[in-house]
Amino acid sequence: MGFSGRPSKGCAPCRAKRTKCDLVQPFCTQCVRKGKVCFGYRNEQDLLFRNETSLVLRKAKRRNDESGSASSSSTSSADSLAVLLSVRSPSRRAAVGDEAIYHFFAHYNEKFFAASGQENQGGFDYILPVFKQDIISGGPLPEIIKANGLAALGNVKGAPELLTAARAAQSKVLGRLNQQLQDPKKALSDSSILTCILLAVFENIICDSPHAAQALTYHLKGAATLAELRGVAQFTSDVGSGIYARMRGFMLAHCLQTRDPLPSFILHFLQDDEISQRDFEPAFYKLLARLCQLRAQHKEKGYVEESMADEARTLMDEFEAWQPNIAEWKAEERPSLPTDSSMAQSNEAYRYVWLATTWIFQRTARILASDLVIEWARADVLASPSSLAAATLDDTLRAQIELCEELKESTIYYLKTFRDTESAMRTVGGYGLLWPLYVLSTASTSTVETMQWIAVHSEQIANEFGVRQGKMMADFMKMYI
Repeated sequence: MGFSGRPSKGCAPCRAKRTKCDLVQPFCTQCVRKGKVCFGYRNEQDLLFRNETSLVLRKAKRRNDESGSASSSSTSSADSLAVLLSVRSPSRRAAVGDEAIYHFFAHYNEKFFAASGQENQGGFDYILPVFKQDIISGGPLPEIIKANGLAALGNVKGAPELLTAARAAQSKVLGRLNQQLQDPKKALSDSSILTCILLAVFENIICDSPHAAQALTYHLKGAATLAELRGVAQFTSDVGSGIYARMRGFMLAHCLQTRDPLPSFILHFLQDDEISQRDFEPAFYKLLARLCQLRAQHKEKGYVEESMADEARTLMDEFEAWQPNIAEWKAEERPSLPTDSSMAQSNEAYRYVWLATTWIFQRTARILASDLVIEWARADVLASPSSLAAATLDDTLRAQIELCEELKESTIYYLKTFRDTESAMRTVGGYGLLWPLYVLSTASTSTVETMQWIAVHSEQIANEFGVRQGKMMADFMKMYI
């Protein structure tokens, strides 16, 4: 260790430009304003002492490497420095709140994918720009991101005090958001809508109350209301489009689960060709919207009419035939991890999780549609017994059993690949696997053995990915075994 005097405490970009760094956590204001990546700050020991181990090693290597040239050595050092800067994180132990923010961006920052699916291979980050803006303006987004991170860390570490801190942070968010909604200039901003969405995500992560589902619905509907009031203006930027896509995907999954109808403005936007041009596979979302409306109709009527069964069959066929315009997508073959990849690169991880989630949704949608066909076929056998009606019922049951078995195999596969990956995005992947478990639990052909299987794997998700909702699902399944 060599004593290095009193060097600057600033972040790397500010030191490189010799500009004054304000040392604000978690990112300095200069970097935020200029859209630069801030790598944080060095610890106290690093400021006073210089670690010369690498220098000694380089000198020893230079003496023993007779064939090495000065030019190649210089290039190698430059490359090493570039790699170091690209992955450098703050060496000082961050405060709990800052650690929570880092944790959220590493583990829960879902991206938006463009229409072609080829641009931005790792997806477009629509959260970070709003986060940076709210740091400057004092908006509520940084606080809800911290609350989400605290809740996630509390689950992973089994630390009740972090969950308590998460709830306290969420209470602050509600106050700030309420103030922002009173301002006509900020009420319909990216910050307001995204904060509502992440308030709903918070309830999913913390999952500490029987009322969490009600709170989630409240916040999600709040985000939808703001998006409706904002109208087409939100599609003028990539950030606005990404936020809307996140809200719509959340709302689609919620409505499929609750069998509530989709808000009419979402249906309207799906039919708008100009808006759909920048959307990822609008045909897929139109199919999901039709399924939502069909399940809502079933909930309202309380039974399945023949016309509804026909629509469900049509949807099953159309979901099966749907193929996105993605190079890696192969018909009847689930997206898999390349054998030479550990998915350590963030872009590769985001894309893989996105492809797997899309594939799973395609399969679960067919199972949900088949439930309606099975209910109608069973009623038809009772009302008009015949060999034809019995054969129709047998065919629909067999088709769903095959779909469920395929979904179970794929869930096991993705559990393993997500668990073994080096990427932090494994958390989002593991969380997404609760959806196929839910669909399997409600399928008409599910048995006690199916419920046992769901209990085992939902508990596995809870233990290996730190997803508390998995534990609640496992406990619920065990009540019926």
